[in-house]
Amino acid sequence: MLKVIRKSFGVARTELLNWLHNPRIMLMFMLVIVIYTLAVEPLIQRAEKTDMPLNVFEPMIAVGNSGLLALLMPSVFMVLISDYPPIKQNSMLYVIRIGKKSWFYGQLLFAFFSIVIFIGGIFLIVGFTCANGSNIDLKWSESTRKFIFLFPEEANSFVAQLLPSNLYNQLSLSQALSHTFVLLALYFFTLALVLMLFVILNKRSIGLLVTFLIILCGVVTCSVKSPLMWCFPMGNSIIWLHYTEIMKEPIYPIWCSYLYFIVIITVLLTTNRLLVKKINFDKTEE
Repeated sequence: MLKVIRKSFGVARTELLNWLHNPRIMLMFMLVIVIYTLAVEPLIQRAEKTDMPLNVFEPMIAVGNSGLLALLMPSVFMVLISDYPPIKQNSMLYVIRIGKKSWFYGQLLFAFFSIVIFIGGIFLIVGFTCANGSNIDLKWSESTRKFIFLFPEEANSFVAQLLPSNLYNQLSLSQALSHTFVLLALYFFTLALVLMLFVILNKRSIGLLVTFLIILCGVVTCSVKSPLMWCFPMGNSIIWLHYTEIMKEPIYPIWCSYLYFIVIITVLLTTNRLLVKKINFDKTEE
């Protein structure tokens, strides 16, 4: 068992280094620029307008709960891991040497670490860009809580919807931050497992198409607030959709979203593991 664990981490380390050295990783930094323009800068301007400091963690929560960024972030991530997992004819000897089990668990570890680096990196950069003059604590800022009260005419504006009252009226800042990070990570991990499933079946192109369709269906159903949004990972990853603006009773209990991801990830993991046992690397993609 220890040998399998050691080899699995070795696989994950190799894949992670290759991923970080791939020129496509620059897309992540380009995404940060877009995020700053769409989410961070408007929040900074809102804080200046209220003459009250922003909380450094609030832009991170806004990024994970923005409808537009909920489309961009998973899409960019899927582009970054579009060659995941690497299965080619010349992989046969490598997989035979380390074993299919070590290879499989190594790919899962890579997916986990790449997701943490991607989301964590974006959150840290976002926090750093607004750290100057912002509060660093675990309480919602007065700028956020009082903005609509001070400027009721902007209640339905884009900047007000970056941190809707569904969040700060229902959850503490620490709860909103932790739920946002974990559910977003589970969303990305689900997409990675879907891609892995199709790659194992030697249908990478179809797998990428399916993952982008899942993202698109999530965007459409969430934008119209259809009950079908709870069938897709995106709806389950956006925290404020679970709550009304004032009433404490949730629209959809957040534990149901965790259960949703546990079930779907368990099914995908089990299916992928069974398929890996039967995979023939002599008939994989070039």
